[in-house]
Amino acid sequence: MKWHIVADSSCDLHRLPESGQEIDFSTIPFHIRIGKREYTDQAGIDLDAMLLDNETCSEAAYTGCPSPQLWLEHFSQPGPVLAFTISGSLSGSYNSAMAAKRMLLESEPDKQIEIIDSRATGPETVLLIRKALSLIADRTPFEEIAPALRAAAERTHIIFALQSYRNLIKAGRVNKLVALIAGHLGFWGVGVGDEEGRIAMRGKARGEKNMLRFLLDEIQSTGLAGNEVVISHCFNEAAANALKQGLEERFAGVRVDLLPTRGLDSFYAERHGLIVGF
Repeated sequence: MKWHIVADSSCDLHRLPESGQEIDFSTIPFHIRIGKREYTDQAGIDLDAMLLDNETCSEAAYTGCPSPQLWLEHFSQPGPVLAFTISGSLSGSYNSAMAAKRMLLESEPDKQIEIIDSRATGPETVLLIRKALSLIADRTPFEEIAPALRAAAERTHIIFALQSYRNLIKAGRVNKLVALIAGHLGFWGVGVGDEEGRIAMRGKARGEKNMLRFLLDEIQSTGLAGNEVVISHCFNEAAANALKQGLEERFAGVRVDLLPTRGLDSFYAERHGLIVGF
């Protein structure tokens, strides 16, 4: 029996090292439209060009979630399916995946398929996928996996630091006044994912050193859900490494992994942004 793990491209992963005879991993892309140009969030996307377009284009920019048909194509493979989406409070990806599930069950009522709303994005989704891999390796029965993953989603957290909130403001994802204040005159705005999977502003920090200290203090105050942290960064590996070092100093034995953001998270985090799952 081959397991299929499917995620939308908000997960920031392109592949899983654990993929093989027992586990298949695939992602379904978002689309980003900036002015008259459209970018597909898949391998080969020119992120620097996309960000430059976004920074210089005066026309509106939009993102489009995967269609039910795309989800259905991935769900139709033989074997159990675990699907992961960006927060349903931020995108229609979860609803699209659920529509595909309903369509498939009409023709295959015994199909084993579960869809997990990460209530986050990027690195927190990575932690949930890793939890799924652990459950599969432990031979956990399929019917017990989804409750375990949803419980894990309750325990894990996401925090981010952005220099610009332009795209989040345009998309109505964050309070305009608070975000403008947080991202003005060299300030980093720091936010978190709330219990409903929405974005809540936590505060602001002037300069990168203060921002990193703010993140470390917030993470320490909240507490780690386990011994793993994943940091997604948008062209800011130096700051991500500095944060990694700080985490390793504060939390003995913690594993910290860095990922470059894919297209969707690059679009919303914008250049230099950091997203942390813990």
